[in-house]
Amino acid sequence: MMSAVTHLKQEDQTWQLSIPNLLNLPHIEKTFWRGMTVYGVEDSATQLYVVLKGRVMVRRSSAEGQQKILSLRYRGDIFGELALTGGLGETRRSDEAVALDTTRVAIIRLADFWQAARRDPVLLQSTLQYVTRRLAEAQRQIESLVFDHNHRRLARALVELSQEAARAGESSVRLTHEELAELIGSTREVVTGMMIEFRQRGLIDYKRGDIRPSLPRLHQFLEEDAGVLAKSA
Repeated sequence: MMSAVTHLKQEDQTWQLSIPNLLNLPHIEKTFWRGMTVYGVEDSATQLYVVLKGRVMVRRSSAEGQQKILSLRYRGDIFGELALTGGLGETRRSDEAVALDTTRVAIIRLADFWQAARRDPVLLQSTLQYVTRRLAEAQRQIESLVFDHNHRRLARALVELSQEAARAGESSVRLTHEELAELIGSTREVVTGMMIEFRQRGLIDYKRGDIRPSLPRLHQFLEEDAGVLAKSA
């Protein structure tokens, strides 16, 4: 039986849920250490998850073992939302969610969510808006993989990651070169070379996986790069 927890601790009230009031639903909380799987491929898709502390990466693997990070979820974010498609889509997980830090997660049964959504149109609308935003993000990622070169993909990813980290109250982007490579669809060696170049150009500062992007300079780089691409088209 899942316990109902309706109040956040005082020190945690500085952040907001992607779907307001979701934690008013019955849920349990679990802690995962870095590298632990929250859910895996082919697990039953019967639950929603909320990041209460830490970070989670959602990724897929090819039949050959190549991995692609689909997204990072920070404090207040929902993940596992493809379960909402139910019998029309995902009944078994097609991706996996892995803790990037010591991470605490709230787990909500879909049955409890749908029961609440039937009598709470605000909850249903907020969920639809959240899923739509995630769909738009996935579309932008696909466009970047198809149309952008490696430098541009990395710059765009660093801008978005920095904004997401700031929203969750974090001052930097904490990813390894291997994780960045999985995120932008490149290799660790290529990403390492680009990170050295970006640091030399003042676009970022980083040390041991702690990356501090310069957003004004990255935006300028992207604008100038877009101009170069337009002229060469």
